[in-house]
Amino acid sequence: MDPKKGTTYSLSEDKKTVTFDYSFNPWDYNRAGQISIWTIADRAAWLLFLGESALEPRFLNVRLFTRCQEWELSPSFYSLVKPGTSLQASSRMLHVGKTSMTRGGEIVDSSTNEILVKGIVQDVHVSMETRRPKPFPDWIKEKYSYLLSEPRPKTVERFEDPNDTTKMFIYRVTVPPSDIDDNNHTNQKQYIRYCFNCAAVGAKQGAYPTVRGDLFKQGVRKVSVLYQKESLEGDVLTVESWEESPGTLRFQVRKGSEKLVQVTMQFFVASGSETDKSKL
Repeated sequence: MDPKKGTTYSLSEDKKTVTFDYSFNPWDYNRAGQISIWTIADRAAWLLFLGESALEPRFLNVRLFTRCQEWELSPSFYSLVKPGTSLQASSRMLHVGKTSMTRGGEIVDSSTNEILVKGIVQDVHVSMETRRPKPFPDWIKEKYSYLLSEPRPKTVERFEDPNDTTKMFIYRVTVPPSDIDDNNHTNQKQYIRYCFNCAAVGAKQGAYPTVRGDLFKQGVRKVSVLYQKESLEGDVLTVESWEESPGTLRFQVRKGSEKLVQVTMQFFVASGSETDKSKL
């Protein structure tokens, strides 16, 4: 995912949105021939960062932790996107506060301009010594001064536990060394993978009313993630899951009694409804 040598970046007329070409690789696909939702989220978030770094290389030296991310996928994504399919990614800064920033972007089909993936990422500038938020350097405030007074865009909100916890499906995982990133904590995409694996096991066991069968053969329509606390190598995590509404699962990842991450996944259910067939 490093910038390819010779990559061409183009700017919008207001010079605030950067666009560039991208394509997925054969190794991005799972055994069902689909790109897993944690890979999609990871690539999409990195593409937003890549675009902003193309505009301002100093971002490469800014330490950021992700607070939340949300991605919505068109039904066409799973049928159109193959290894090497020509895509275009775009990235735009939406908001800059004292310690956090929010970027938005899209991945579109280069041949039709259909939006296949769209979403947002909110990152927090942190001190690696204290692991706490700290103010951005002055150059960021100056570069994005036009956004400082703008209203904060809607991001992922915290949800409450279900009233009936007896209907939860529980899944446990121990964080392996390979899931730790250069921030010395569990990488953000791994939580999405843990939750999907929880759902895949639960769906096969009939734990959810409408989300059933082999989830590796079903597409995820939308994923929302709120990161609450960190986990480290060797931590034993509990993933609590339940069906919030038809086709929608919620997950609370805990370490003991501590809440670490909340995830919501909406699946493309085989209902034939117009909602499931709609474009982004």
